Amino acid sequence: MLEIIAPAGPDALWTTFLLTLVLGGAAAASTGRAIASTWRPASRLVLYAALLAAALGFLDYALFENPVIPGGRIVDALVQMTTEPAAAVRDLGVALAGFVVTFVFILAVGLTTYRLTRARQIARQYGFAFVRKGLFFWHERA
Repeated sequence: MLEIIAPAGPDALWTTFLLTLVLGGAAAASTGRAIASTWRPASRLVLYAALLAAALGFLDYALFENPVIPGGRIVDALVQMTTEPAAAVRDLGVALAGFVVTFVFILAVGLTTYRLTRARQIARQYGFAFVRKGLFFWHERA
C-alpha cells in the first residue's frame, strides 16, 4: 500500500502527504471557491483537479525526487503489454494509483468548497427567495 502512494520510501510518504494536503488542499479550495463565485458548473472541477494533481505530482518529483507520477513505469508497462499483458496491467495500475489518490483528494476538497460557496452565494444574493439550510444546502423561503 505504501508503494502505491509513495514508491520512493517512508520519507516520501510524509513529503507527498504534506505537499498534497497543504499545497494541494489550498489550491483545490481556491479552485472550488473560484468556480462557484463565477457561477460555473461543478463539472469543471474534474478537469482542474486533474491538472492540479498532475502539477502536484511534478512538484513532488522536482522538489523531493519522489516518483508520484512515474512516467518511466507507465511507459515500461505499456511496452510490456505485448509480451506480458497481465503483469503490464498490474504495473500500470500501481503506477497510476498515486495520481488517482491525489486526484480524488483534490476533487473532494474542491467540491466541498464549491458547495459551501454556492450555498452562501444563493442565500446572500437571493435572500428574498432562499434561506440557507446547514452548510451545504438552501431551500425556498416560505
